[in-house]
Amino acid sequence: MDYGIYNVVAGAVALFGFMNNAMSMATQRFLNFYMVKGDENVLRNVFGMSLNIHVIIAVIVVLLTETVGLWILNTQLNIPPERMVAARWVYQFAIFTFAISIIQVPFNSAILAHEKMNIYAVISIGEAFLKLSIVFFLLKVNVDKLILYGALLFGVSLMIFFIYVFISVYFFKECRYKLYWDKKLFREIASFSGWNIFGQIAQVLTTQGVNMIGNVFYGVVVNASIGITNQVSAAMAQFTGNFQTAFRPQIIKSYSNGDTLEMQKLAFQASKFSFFLLFAISVPIIYNIDAILDLWLDVVPEFSATFCKILIWYSYLEVIGMPLVISIMATGKNKLYQIVVSIAIAMNFIFSWILLRLGFPPETIFYIKVAISIFVLIIRMFFAKKQNGFSLSQFIRCVLVPCIIVALIVSILQTISYPIDNTWSNRLAATLILEIILFITVFFIGLTKSEKHTILTMCKKIIKNNKR
Repeated sequence: MDYGIYNVVAGAVALFGFMNNAMSMATQRFLNFYMVKGDENVLRNVFGMSLNIHVIIAVIVVLLTETVGLWILNTQLNIPPERMVAARWVYQFAIFTFAISIIQVPFNSAILAHEKMNIYAVISIGEAFLKLSIVFFLLKVNVDKLILYGALLFGVSLMIFFIYVFISVYFFKECRYKLYWDKKLFREIASFSGWNIFGQIAQVLTTQGVNMIGNVFYGVVVNASIGITNQVSAAMAQFTGNFQTAFRPQIIKSYSNGDTLEMQKLAFQASKFSFFLLFAISVPIIYNIDAILDLWLDVVPEFSATFCKILIWYSYLEVIGMPLVISIMATGKNKLYQIVVSIAIAMNFIFSWILLRLGFPPETIFYIKVAISIFVLIIRMFFAKKQNGFSLSQFIRCVLVPCIIVALIVSILQTISYPIDNTWSNRLAATLILEIILFITVFFIGLTKSEKHTILTMCKKIIKNNKR
């Protein structure tokens, strides 16, 4: 129950994060764009303005969450009365954790813009390890675990914030902040990010908004299931997210250099390889989801396994489409795209409310997400063609068809190979065989000749280096 409370309370805070997410995309885009131009003074001004704007956003978010957000917490959420005090404490920790993450964005963006992926990866792994340690620590203490969980997450966020600031200031000159304000640059960044806000509002509605709808109709038990599902999905998406992060600067720089063919090549490769990476990670999870949840949790909330399976399929569609979004954002022409996609994504919230009110089961909200995500992917494909000249037929032939064939083959084998004797040894053996089949299928069906040649060359180099 406590996990469900934390999930819905933190979600109430995240409702006000749409401005930050919009600015995050703008910051990364402008840093990458002007980095290619080679003007260090302009780059420093872009960073300074971005930090100014993020501080303003953090203040606005704190004000909104301490007023409107508190009203939502106290009057609209379905939280047991005996846990309201703990929920209010967690809410305050969540507010300041979120505010720190807002101010941290320009420093993250600087590291990514300079393509220091090793730094980003080490910090991300360290952050994940610290959060995992919190879970084990909570098992050993005899206090209110909900309040302590919120406090420790805030502490980890504060530590990670200072690490990002120190590294950015030490390595990158443009991050050495000086008081600066430029109306023209502000309007340029605000114009780009302003339309992104529509998309971020829609994303908030389809994640935290739907989470709160689940709370209204089914209580904190469903929120616990949604929270567990989001954790499983986030753990997998972190791998593909870091992978796509490596492509982001190159896609934006290719556009800045006017090399649209290279930008298309990078976007298509990022889409296909991201899917294969996520699919390889998720197959063992889907295959063993009931056993994993039983091993992970003392009491498995109802619907958790079903939610996880459906949301993983939603994640496949998102990782395929995200490189197209990066290419669209690189152009700076995002007004019409954001309006169309925002309306489509917002339908998640509307349809979920209607169908749950009519008595449909809670897993309906995830089926809606998958259906709308298919529609959104089609929209992204057409905008990538319109704004960047991408070839839709090539995207279908080189990305979608190989992904679908690989997914179908492995999914069919996964269904018919489910072990009759449901023991861990049988599960592990069957999972290993599935993974081997998956990699073979990806290599012979999913990759082009040049991609196969590149992988074989890399493998030969690794083997040669290990022999020395």
